[in-house]
Amino acid sequence: MPSVAEIRQPPPTTMLPPAKRPKMEASTPIEVEAVAADSTSYQDVAPLPETKESERVDDLEPIPACTSTLEYRNGIFLAPMVRIGTLPTRLLSLEYGADLVWGPEIVDRAIIGSERKVNPATGVVEFLKDHKQIFSCHPMERPYLVYQLGSADPELAYQAIKTITQADDVAAVDLNCGCPKPFSTHAGMGANMLSTPILLCNTLKAMRRAAPAHVAVTCKIRLLPTQEKTIELVDKIVRTGAIECLTVHCRTKDMRPREPALLHRLREIVDHVNTVAAEMGRTVPVVCNGDVWDATTAPRIKELTGVTSTMIARGAEANPSCFRPEGNLSLPEIIAPKWVRYSIALNNPIGNTKYCMSQLALKPAEAGNAKHVSKKQLSALRMGIAQAKTQEQLAAAFGIDAEEVRAQDVEKEVLKDLREALDARIKQHATSHSGSGFDGQRLGAVIGNSSGSSGPSSGGQQAGDGHASGPDQKKATSNSPQPDWKEILAKSIGENIKDEKSILYYAFSTVEPPSSVHDAAKPHVRYVVHRGFVNEKRDGDAEGGVASQNPAFGSSPCLMTTTDVRTPKVQQLTSQSSLRSHGEDGSRGGECEIAWWIESTQMQFRISGTVHVLPTKDHPLRSLFPFERLSPPRAPDAMDSDEAFDWDGERTRIFNKLNAGLLASFCRPTPGTPHPNAAKLDSAKPKDDTSSPWPLELPQPGKEENDKQKEQLKESEKNFALVVVEPYKVDLVNLAEDTRTIYELVSGENAATGKWTSRRVVP
Repeated sequence: MPSVAEIRQPPPTTMLPPAKRPKMEASTPIEVEAVAADSTSYQDVAPLPETKESERVDDLEPIPACTSTLEYRNGIFLAPMVRIGTLPTRLLSLEYGADLVWGPEIVDRAIIGSERKVNPATGVVEFLKDHKQIFSCHPMERPYLVYQLGSADPELAYQAIKTITQADDVAAVDLNCGCPKPFSTHAGMGANMLSTPILLCNTLKAMRRAAPAHVAVTCKIRLLPTQEKTIELVDKIVRTGAIECLTVHCRTKDMRPREPALLHRLREIVDHVNTVAAEMGRTVPVVCNGDVWDATTAPRIKELTGVTSTMIARGAEANPSCFRPEGNLSLPEIIAPKWVRYSIALNNPIGNTKYCMSQLALKPAEAGNAKHVSKKQLSALRMGIAQAKTQEQLAAAFGIDAEEVRAQDVEKEVLKDLREALDARIKQHATSHSGSGFDGQRLGAVIGNSSGSSGPSSGGQQAGDGHASGPDQKKATSNSPQPDWKEILAKSIGENIKDEKSILYYAFSTVEPPSSVHDAAKPHVRYVVHRGFVNEKRDGDAEGGVASQNPAFGSSPCLMTTTDVRTPKVQQLTSQSSLRSHGEDGSRGGECEIAWWIESTQMQFRISGTVHVLPTKDHPLRSLFPFERLSPPRAPDAMDSDEAFDWDGERTRIFNKLNAGLLASFCRPTPGTPHPNAAKLDSAKPKDDTSSPWPLELPQPGKEENDKQKEQLKESEKNFALVVVEPYKVDLVNLAEDTRTIYELVSGENAATGKWTSRRVVP
C-alpha cells in the first residue's frame, strides 16, 4: 500500500491550469504532514446566528423513500466545479470515462422562477431567468447527471428541487456543504452548513420530499477541523435516511487546494458510515474527493481510504480526458478542438467557453501518436483563445469552421463519439453486472433508443424482418409484422369476443412509492378495458378483421386504455419512472404490469411495460409523452412522407367511441372525493338520483342537444387521457397445451417497431 505522503505528492505543475501554476511553483517544498498541520485550525467552525426554526429544531416528519437505481460504487466521477462543470465539460468527461458527472453549484434563488426551454434542434434543455442561462443539460447525459444545489433554507431548497426535476432532466440532486468560496458561504450555504448540522439535515430532508422517488439525493461535505466533530456530523447526515451517497472532500474549510488533502482521515469515516447504514438496513457509499488527479491515481486513493469511488476536480479542469485508464489525450490536437465544437453546436455561452478553455493545461499528450506541438504553436492557441470575442473567432484559432459545425446533426454527428462511448459502456455493464441488481438493459435502452444497432435475436423475429430501430421509425415491411405474442393475443380476442364478453378486461397494476422510509411501496391493481392496439380498427373486410386507422402507418403492439387524469393512478404511473422509459426528448413514463386471462383459449398473458399518459394539449403531463418513440411504423407506400402520427387524433377517436355513461363519468367531480348527495344514496341507487349534480349520460360528440351538454362534453374531454402501454416483456402461459413462453424486446429497440426474442421455459 502506498504511503500517505506518496499519495499526497502534488502533481507536476504542467498538469495544473496555467492560472494555478505560479502558486504551486512558489510553494516552498516542506513536509507534507507539516503543511496540513500548520494550515489546519483545530477550532470548530464558528456557527452562524440562529435565526430560523429550521436551524434549531430537527425535522422529524417522515420522508419518502428513494427508488433510484443509480450506482455510486466502483466509479470515478466529475466533481462539481463552478464555471467549469458546464455542459461541454460534462459531456467530454462522460465520453472519456466518467461514470457520473456533477454540474456546477446553482444557488436555490437562482433556479427558482426560471423557465425551462428545450432547443428542438440541439436537444439542449435550458433553464432561463431574465434572459440569462442559469443551467443547461442534454438528454444524453441525463442518466449520469447530478445537479448540485447551494442552499441554506429547506423551503427554498424544496422549491429549487421541484423546479429542476419538473421534467426529469437529472438523475440525482446534491447538496453543496463544502464550497469555501464567499459567494456560497456568505449566505450560510456551502461549507458554512458544516456548522449548522440541524439546518443541513433539514435541508436534505426537504430535498428528498421535493425530488421524485427515482431521483437520488446526495450530499458533499468537507472535513471539520477535528475527526470527532466530523464523525458526529456524518452520523447525523446518514441517519436522516435522505441520502444515497456521501462525498467527502478531504480538506477543511480553511485549507487551500495547494495543500495536500487529509486522506488518512477518510477510512474511519467510511467505516462509520458503513456501520450506521448497515444498522438502518441501507447502503450509503462514500466518495473521496481531494488529490484524485486521474484514473491512474484513483486506485491508490481507494486502497488508502477504503472508498469504492473517487471524484476528480482539478485534473478534469486541466484535461477532461483524465478519466481514461490509458492516460490523457493531447489537449491542443484532440480535447480543445472537440471542446470548441461542443460549445458551438450546443450554443454554450462564449464567456464560459473562454474561461474553461483558459483553464486547460495546453500541452501535447505525453504518450500515444500525437505529434509534437511547439511552444510557439501553443502560445498562438492561448493568444487566439484570449482574444476571441465570438464563437467564430474562437473556432478560427483551432482551424474550425463554426458554420459547418452548426450545420451538423448534434446527436448523430457532433456527439457521435460520446454516443459510441456510452453504448460501449452500457454493453460492458450489462455483461459484467449480469448477476447483480444492475439493470443494464434498462440503462441501455436510454441511449439505445436512437442508435441504429441492436444485439442478435434468438427466436421470435430475426434481424432481417424489416423492423426499424431508432427514433425516426420510418420503415415497415409490407404487412407490418408483429411479435408472435401480439398475434396470438389478437387472434384470441377476435375469435372469442362474441362468446366471452369479459375478454376485453384485464388487471392493470401499478405501484405507489413509499410515503416515508418507514413504509413499503404499495401495489395497486384495477380492471381496465382494452381499447385496442395503436392505430388499429376492426374491419371485417380486412385480412384478420383488423385494419390500420391511419393508412399511412402500420399497426403496433402498444396497447391502449383510458383514465381520468385526476385519479391517483396517474400519479403512481408518473412517479414510478424507470430508466427504460426515459427518452432523449425529455419524455418518461412509469412501470406497470398487465395480467390478462383469456378463458376461451386457457391462456394467461402477463405483460410488463412502461406506461405513458396522453392528456389534452394544455395539461403539464403532456410534455412527458414520447410522441415519436411510440409512433407506429410507416406503411410501405408512405415511406417518403414526413407526416407525423396524429396522436391527438388517436386520443379523440377513442374518446368519441365511449358509451354515454362513460362520457358522462369524466365530467363528475374528482374521483374519490366526498359525494355531494351521499345521504340520498342510502335510499336510492346512483342512477335513480335525479338530483345528481352531474349528468348520468352524455351524447356522442357532435350529437349534443344544447349548450350545456357541449360544455359538459368539453369538461369530460379535458379530464380524459389516453393511456399507452409500451410492452417490453410478455410471459405467456398456455394451460391448454401446458406450455410457457417468454417474449422480450431486444435491448435498445422501441416497442412500436422493434425486434423481439422468445424462449420456452418450464411452465
